[in-house]
Amino acid sequence: MREEFLRRYATSPIHVPRLERLLAAYGNGDPDAFAAAFIEWDRESADAEAARIATELLALFVDGDGRVVRLTDDAVRGAVNWLAQPGAQARLERATVLRDLLSSTIPEAVAHATRFLEAAVSKPAGDLESLTTDSTRLSRLS
Repeated sequence: MREEFLRRYATSPIHVPRLERLLAAYGNGDPDAFAAAFIEWDRESADAEAARIATELLALFVDGDGRVVRLTDDAVRGAVNWLAQPGAQARLERATVLRDLLSSTIPEAVAHATRFLEAAVSKPAGDLESLTTDSTRLSRLS
């Protein structure tokens, strides 16, 4: 599964180490299990690029020591789902909001990002617009 994950989401050889760190952080000792779950979330989504964008942004969400900050699996699934939704905001705008959500590792901002993305598992993008209002403010707290 790890190899399939890397083939699907690494857009160039330079992305492979980032994605390997992502798998290590999210795999809890079994990167194949997380890779399989992530690929399944990708298959459920309506947008072929959503999962790739999510991996790029999640792989860059690191703490001051350069370690990938791990969100919940539901938050990761929500990120893919939210990026894949048509409608209220264009995918580029949603990717920008996700980048902003993942720009601060202070506990309040991480908790906000987690709540926002977990809600995106089952809610349409339009229902989440009110949560985006605090994203920029929280991302600037670090």
